[in-house]
Parts: sequence; C-alpha cells; structure tokens
Amino acid sequence: MGRSTALRLAREGVNIVLNYGTYRQGEDIQNSAEKIAKAIKKFGRQVIIQSADTTDEQQVKAMVDSACEKFGGVDILINNTGGDWNIRDYTEIPYEYWKKVLSAKIDSVFLTMKHIVPIMRDRQWGRIIHISMSGVVQMENTSGVAPDYCLGKEVRAWMTTAYGLQEFSKGITVNCIAPGPTEHLTFDDAVKVASGDYSDWYKRKSVNSHDIAEIITFLCSEAGRFVSGSVIRLPMM
Repeated sequence: MGRSTALRLAREGVNIVLNYGTYRQGEDIQNSAEKIAKAIKKFGRQVIIQSADTTDEQQVKAMVDSACEKFGGVDILINNTGGDWNIRDYTEIPYEYWKKVLSAKIDSVFLTMKHIVPIMRDRQWGRIIHISMSGVVQMENTSGVAPDYCLGKEVRAWMTTAYGLQEFSKGITVNCIAPGPTEHLTFDDAVKVASGDYSDWYKRKSVNSHDIAEIITFLCSEAGRFVSGSVIRLPMM
C-alpha cells in the first residue's frame, strides 16, 4: 500500500519521503526503497529515503526536519506503519510484545502528527490519512485475530474522528482508510497502474494496494476538500 500510494501521488506531482524504519531494516529493504525511488523520479518528482523509527520521537523529528529542508514543508502525511500479526489469546501475549505492537500502531501516529500538524497549521493546508483495518470492532469471535494489532488499528480510527473535526477549520483534513485483507501487486504491476494504465487493474476480483492509493489520491485532491473525520471501510471479501 505504501509503495502504490507513493507512486500514485508522485504521478499527481507530489514529492515523496519514503520511510521504512519502524519495523523494516536491512539491505534488502534499502534496495527495495531505492527501486521505488527510481520509479518516483521517472514521474519527475523528488524523493527522500528515510529509515526512521516512527516510535522514536527524535528520529521522527529528524525525518520531518529533513523533509522541510528539502521540500520547504510537509503537506501530506500517510500513516501506514505496519507491525506483526500474531494470532493468539490475549492472555498469552508478552507485555513487552504488546507494547511494541501498540507503539507501532499508535505512538507512530501521535509522533508524526505532533511534529507535522504545526507545519500544516502554519500553511493552513494539510492532508492526513491513517491506514486502519475493517471489521475490527464488529468481530464476535476474536479467537482468529491478533488482539494487539487490531486494537492499534482501531485507535487510529478514533484519532481520525477526533482530530479530523478539530483540524478542519485550520485547513487540514484527517481521514482513515480501513481495508480488510488487501492483495499486493508486483512492482511492475504497481508502476504500470500508477502510470495510468488501468487495463489490468480494471479486471481485479478483490481489493488490492492500488485501490488504497486511489482513495488516498482522492482525499488529497481538491475533490476531497470537505471530507474530514471519516473512516472509509472497504468490505471484507
């Protein structure tokens, strides 16, 4: 979803900060980021690759400072930090693990908003989109889910409603997309559809990562100006 979103927004003329440092590290991840960055540059956009842990305030601040130095500010924030999906009874979850997952889901949103929203308020314009999860609260049987993961996702929905209404008068919209299981695209397919070739994407049978990218693009556009505080839930398939 992050890759598809970065490519789709780049096609719209957005400069991109690619960050992967919260849960993902290593040479393979760095190489993947560089591959995405090359594709973004082909759209004529600039890109910064970061490996900031978004649960660490100093690393978040450094990432934001880097974006402001390079691009003059931050207009769009996509909170898509992932985490481990580990199905088990909540009484069996180690406390340190519980805190780690919730930090990735909640603290990352708090810290990025803390350091980016003031910039958006000064500019009187901003778009914030959180990625949550469909069907979290409605589940009658939670034996087949990861409780920590689901809780963190649902907190993002609460923050969307609360802050989406609060920030709207300042020119900032805050929204949330809550998909269920989302099909991944290959790199080549992601670039193809992000470039505007929808021939294969129109044939899809289920939600894939580009669906999320298109919704985000709408929310960031002029057409989405009056949408704020909304949780867009995609049906479970």
